[in-house]
Parts: sequence; structure tokens; C-alpha cells
Amino acid sequence: MMSKINTTLWMLFACIAVSSAQLKITEISYNPPESGTDSLEYIELYNAGSTALDLENYSFSKGVVMTFPAVTIQAGGYLVVAVNAEAMDRNFNVTAIQWTKDALSNSGETISIVDPNGNEVISVTYQKTAPWPTFADGTDGGGRSIELCNIDADPNDGSNWKVSENDYGFQINGRQVYGTPGAENSVHCGVTADYIIEVSESGFSPKDLTIQVGESVRWVNISGSNNINGDQTVFGNNPESFGNGSPASGDWTYDYKFEIAGYYEYQSDPSGIKGSITVEKKPVIDAYPYRTIAEVKGVKADGVADSLGIKCTLVGIVHSINYRPTGLQFVINDAQNKGFAIFNNSNNFGYDVTPGDEVEVKGKIDQFRGLSQLVVDSLKVRSSGNALVDVKKVDEFVEDDESSFIQISDVAFADPTQWEAASSGFNVEMVKGSQTYAVRIVNTSDAFNAPIPAGERFNVIGILSQFAGSSAPFEGGYQLQPRYLVDFEALSSVADLDNSIQVTIAPNPVTNQITVISEQMPQKIEIMDAQGNQVKTLSNKDTIDFSMMPSGMYLIKIEIGNQTLIKK
Repeated sequence: MMSKINTTLWMLFACIAVSSAQLKITEISYNPPESGTDSLEYIELYNAGSTALDLENYSFSKGVVMTFPAVTIQAGGYLVVAVNAEAMDRNFNVTAIQWTKDALSNSGETISIVDPNGNEVISVTYQKTAPWPTFADGTDGGGRSIELCNIDADPNDGSNWKVSENDYGFQINGRQVYGTPGAENSVHCGVTADYIIEVSESGFSPKDLTIQVGESVRWVNISGSNNINGDQTVFGNNPESFGNGSPASGDWTYDYKFEIAGYYEYQSDPSGIKGSITVEKKPVIDAYPYRTIAEVKGVKADGVADSLGIKCTLVGIVHSINYRPTGLQFVINDAQNKGFAIFNNSNNFGYDVTPGDEVEVKGKIDQFRGLSQLVVDSLKVRSSGNALVDVKKVDEFVEDDESSFIQISDVAFADPTQWEAASSGFNVEMVKGSQTYAVRIVNTSDAFNAPIPAGERFNVIGILSQFAGSSAPFEGGYQLQPRYLVDFEALSSVADLDNSIQVTIAPNPVTNQITVISEQMPQKIEIMDAQGNQVKTLSNKDTIDFSMMPSGMYLIKIEIGNQTLIKK
């Protein structure tokens, strides 16, 4: 009987020992640089064993509160446990298990995990003071997680933890975010050479090597008496001197980190055999990689932008006015009328928003009440006077048309008394049958202080915006934002609706003369600038001379037969 008890205890202790050896805490983010409640706290677990590790009914006994569900970490695999699994997915594209309650202490504390029988399998007590990484190193609110520098290192020795070197490409509260949740750590203990060169009496292998600035080379002596001599007194063109002194035999190594670009020569003095190191500058990695508008427009099922938080460069043609009195709020579109909002709360970067400009904008994807927008870090105008895309006629407002250049047709004001200037803008409802459309008149539009457009029914063009709830899911709240008063095109007769006389204008865009192409001669042509100001009037003519007019967008009002049309 005693033998069976001893056997059972031995098997239990063996199981505990295996679990302890297998399960590692390899990364901790205890104080991300967020304001208020942190959403990016996480603990990374690693299975260092050769077999899968089932964590079902394991639990945290210190640090945070959670009992693990039915989850397995494969050999050599990672599991991330976080305070907010959705935030981890949104910011890092990492699937995490969300702990039940509590948060990691910003002052340091013990994190312990026990097996289903209550036996402790791993315990780490992290701190915020040296030898642990500190705020001066970039953690504790500075944006960097801390990573165990070697899987086999003592996790309770602070010198074995380093701040992450993996840049995620976005900032929170002005702090760049670093980490490797769910992936191999970016730091290592001690000096690890990037390249190895074997040294013998017959020479170097490899003899010639090309590396990048900041990389290190280790020479390993495998036979004979040798040294490394790259001194500028011997090789005067070397950007700097390096070497390990007098020749020696035995199993010596010599490490050198090259910080200056250039061509280096060196030799082993006894043999005089030479080698070379070419050190190239590191390629410049653009912190704002180019993305197409179509690539960043996607949203998840709850309306949250799937590109949220990424930094990128967008290029497009301006299709709106600046909807913001201070700062920037306008829309750029691609050739397929895919649009994206451009925003900065207070800085306009010296740019006067002009439809037809092609702009290059660098910034970070953000979202406000469902509207995806690029928060501007820099902006430049690449060209001006570009043609706008053809307006898209729609019957309903949908997510796919957000920030697109659209038109609703044959609509009427539901309540004309809603047209009243107020605050930063006002909304009016326009109807067509049973369909109701929200139309937003902002205070930077010339329509804001103008009387309500005359007429009974209208075609209305503008940019589709969104102003949904303050948090996900973002549903509805779509608004059409006209740019100018002339974006309300009054329909004066039935002929306006069916366009019984076919009229086109060419060439468009125009440099010199434009021709009105129709089976009838226009009775009257009025030319208006983008703000609706009349600049020219013609009678009984079908050609218009633009050669002396400033570049920009113009509206051409054509009276022909029994109908009136407006072309852009």
C-alpha cells in the first residue's frame, strides 16, 4: 500500500516538474502609454517543452484573476492573456484570452500560475526599478513591453529582462509602441554576433563580407597563431580602426560592432592574409508605408475600421471643401470614387483645401463615431486642377459609400424650417417617397448663411459622412454633406428629370475652349466658380473660352430647349 502511495506522489511531483519546466512567462506589458483605463496590458506565456501543454483549469493565483478555459499551447508555441482581447486584436492583430478581472500593477507585483490541484508552476515578480527595465529604458508608460532575453534565463532576475525592440508602427499619447505579443522575443542576453568569420593560418572564411551599419562580426580562431588588425595605421582608408591586439593561438574570439558605413580592410599579421568588411547604410524604412484608399476602407462587422491605428501614406484627389474652421477635415478620392476623410484637430499645415488638388497625406488611421479618417502628420500638394470623378447616384446611404462623392436625386425638404444656421452646422431632412435622407450643412459652406435654396425638388450632391454612436457597434448615422449652395440643383420642370435633350461638354477638363455638344443651340450659358459666383454669361453660343480664367472647378448652367442643366 505504501509503495502505491509513494508511486502516486512521485508521478504527481514529476507532473508538476514537467509543467514548471514547460510553462514560461516571457513578456509583460504592465503599463502601456494609455490615458485612464489601460486596454493593452498583457502577459505572454510560452511552452518550452517538446509536447503540447493543456492549461484547462490552470489559474492565476497572483497578479490577475482568471481560470484558463480548454486551451492548449503547442510545443514552442505562445499564448497571450490580456485585459482586453478586442484591443489586442485591433492594435496588434493578436488573438488573446481575456482575463476575468484586475489589472497589472504599475509598481510591480508577483504573477503566479497554479495547476488544477493548486500547485504553483510558474511565478515571476517583476519590478519597475533597476536591474529591471525602467521608464528611462522605455517601459512603465514609455511604450515598450518587457521581454525575457533567454527562455532558459531566471525570470526573477531583472537583468534578464529587456525592453522590446520590435516597433509596431503606431503611437499612443506620443509614445511609440513596441512589443512581440504571441511571437518570438526581439531581445537576447549578452552580445550576439550577427556574422561569424573563421580564422586560420590559411586565411579568413568568409574572406569578404557585406553587412549593415549597427551589425556585429565575431572572428573565431580555429587554428594557428593569428590576430585581427584593421588599424588605420595599416589601412589608412578604413573609416575607423578595429582589432584585437597581438597574435595568439588557441580558441579565442573577437567581436566588433561596425557603426560607420564604408569599406574596411584587415589582416592577420603573422600570415599577412587580408580580408574585407563592406558596411552599408541601413535601408530607410518608411514609417508611413503607402496604402491605397481601397486598402484602408474596410470595416469589421461592428463597423470598426480594420486598419485602425496603422500609420500610412494616402494619395488622392480632393473632392470637398474644408469642413472644419480650424485644422483640417476634407475628403480625398481615388479614380473609382473610393473616398477617405482627412483630419487634424487644429493644424491645417498651411494648406488651403481646394477641390481638384492631388495631395499626399501621411498620418494614422483613426475613427470618430464610425467615420474612418486619417489624422494628418504631414501633407503636400502634388498637383492641382485635376478632374473630379463622376458623381455616384445613390438611393440609400451605405457604409461602402462613406466619404464617396454622391448624389441623391429628385428630393424635397421635409421641413423647410429646419434650414436655420446654428453652431457648427445644422441638419435638414430631405425626402423622396418613403426614403428620408439626413443632409448636413456645415458652417464652412457658403450654404450655411444662405437662404434655403429656391425650388420644390432637387438633385443634391456632396460627400457621404457618418456620425454614429460614440462607441462600437457603429451603425447608421450617415449624412450627406454638400460643399456649396450650388450643390442643390433645383429641378424646374419635368424635362430636368428626364434630360430629354442630350447634352455633353468636351473636352473636360479644359485648357482653352470647351464646346457644348447638343442637337440644339443653348439659349443661355452661365459660368459660376466653385463658390457659386457668376463669372461669365453667354447667349446663343455653344463654345466657351476658358484660356484667360484661373484654374479650378467651374459650374456651367446651360439653358437649352425647355430644360436647364448644370455641368461641372
